[in-house]
Amino acid sequence: MILNNLVSLPELYSYALITYIAVAGVLWLLHRFGRDDLLLPVAAMNYMLLLTISQYMASKIGAFVGPPMVIPMGVFTYSASVAMLDFLTLRYGRRVGYWVVRIAAYLQALIFIINWLVITYPPAPFWQGLQGAFASIMSTSARIAIASITAFIISETYDVFLVSRLRGGVLRRVGYSDPVAMTIDTLVFIPTAFYGVVPNIWLLMASQLAVKLSLVPMTVLAVWINRRALQYGLATQPTPTGR
Repeated sequence: MILNNLVSLPELYSYALITYIAVAGVLWLLHRFGRDDLLLPVAAMNYMLLLTISQYMASKIGAFVGPPMVIPMGVFTYSASVAMLDFLTLRYGRRVGYWVVRIAAYLQALIFIINWLVITYPPAPFWQGLQGAFASIMSTSARIAIASITAFIISETYDVFLVSRLRGGVLRRVGYSDPVAMTIDTLVFIPTAFYGVVPNIWLLMASQLAVKLSLVPMTVLAVWINRRALQYGLATQPTPTGR
């Protein structure tokens, strides 16, 4: 069983690679066609899209290495969203990074509210048999929604802070900031969402953190290649009084 799951690991990382290339490729095409003025809004849209996809993909639990280690399948799109936020912060500065995180948190809360409204709306008579399945996939409990938004705000804000404050090149900044942000996200989300519900919460935390950290080299490489392709300088950060 463990051997079978190890064989599936390249498949997981290939999914992550395809996601990274897809979202970064849009930015590269804009740059090649001389539309750098669209890089900021499109990168922000990519970021919001990846976060939204991560919420829905997390409803599927996949195997990681072997039982009983499992992961929510939104992990690799979440990692790609971190790379996109790093790009926004490195190119446009800390203020932009903070505002993107705040807007994204608002939109994630809005998704939860809209989902709840749609689920509670009376279904058509022929839809009655499908209502339970639809609700089980689309719904998120209030506890998980609160945990997700709280972990997101704390970890992503800290990621923006570290990326913008650390000295050195892209590899050093992203290489230090991403593991810290991903660890914070896991340490806040898992206990808040599942304490008292999941029997072995520490194993769930270890599984999720392991796959996130295993994707850090790919995230760092993606940000580095992105900067080389788009040929941008690092943004000048505001002073503490100008935040």
